[in-house]
Amino acid sequence: MDPEINQALNELRYTLRRYRRLIALIVVAVLAAWALESTFYSVDADEQGVVLRFGRLVRKTEPGLHMKLPWPIERAIPVPVRRVQTLEFGFSTAEAGQRTRYDEYSDSQLVVARMLTGDLNLGHVEWIVQYRISDAAKFLFTIAPTGDQDQVEAVRDTIRDVSETVVRKLVGDVSVDEVLTIGRDELAVEAKVGIQEFLDSFDCGIQVVTMKLQSVSPPDPVKDAFDAVNRARQNKERVVNEAKGERNRLVPEARGKRDRAISEAEGYRERITRTALGQASAFLSKLAEFKLAPEVTRARLYLEAMEEVLNQVGDIVVVDDAVQGILPMLNLNDSVSEQRAPKGGAR
Repeated sequence: MDPEINQALNELRYTLRRYRRLIALIVVAVLAAWALESTFYSVDADEQGVVLRFGRLVRKTEPGLHMKLPWPIERAIPVPVRRVQTLEFGFSTAEAGQRTRYDEYSDSQLVVARMLTGDLNLGHVEWIVQYRISDAAKFLFTIAPTGDQDQVEAVRDTIRDVSETVVRKLVGDVSVDEVLTIGRDELAVEAKVGIQEFLDSFDCGIQVVTMKLQSVSPPDPVKDAFDAVNRARQNKERVVNEAKGERNRLVPEARGKRDRAISEAEGYRERITRTALGQASAFLSKLAEFKLAPEVTRARLYLEAMEEVLNQVGDIVVVDDAVQGILPMLNLNDSVSEQRAPKGGAR
């Protein structure tokens, strides 16, 4: 062996023997730090910790600081069970805010959004699915129990495939008019139920929170025609609403007039009925008196009738037919007599 190499090896052995305690302390310190670091773990407020011992679930922990056995004995995986996550279909959001900015459509997004309706028309359908993890254990061990990132991507891919399948099936069962107008809300509700049923059959611990149709539009070649139809329907609804408003205004007014006329008629009927009853009662009273004393009653009735008639006549002058040469006199002090003198004359 070369003397120089032999000398270097001897120096290395001497150095190791000299500093072996220091090296041992360093190794122990590193192992202790590693053990301490792998023993404590924290869970965020929107997460739930799942502790695995040699790959088997042993417990779940709530938000906060916790302890476990060092790796590789136990492993803690934080699962965001309280976080609502969103998947976008047919579009992608570049920047969310008061004025949301969207990315340009890619070929894959156009393929997802383009669907065939039940009446063999094409429609561009964009939607979002919001979900959260309802069971951390099922989420980790059902679909792809190969690692954290693999599990997250597997779940997202599963939800994407299920959502696209359900929406395409529902859109393919209705006409394009229903998809674009009156059937959008019902379609979203049915799609949410269908997606949840699919995921429940996989038993993957996912709960669908919201399924919302963001945008539904016709293909570009017929977009103007569809827009014209929508405007016509909106005008129709506006005219119908205005007519209903006018009806709601006129009907109460007519009912009020009707009720007022009925009340007036009932009042008139009551008054006429009471008047007729009074007159009949008076006539019966007079008839009873007439039967008792016909002559006196006849004379009294005659006088009462003459009194009523003469009260409606102006000044009356009674002149004996035997008197001759009477000149008419003009009474200037009585304005009423002055006005009636030319007409009344003397009798």
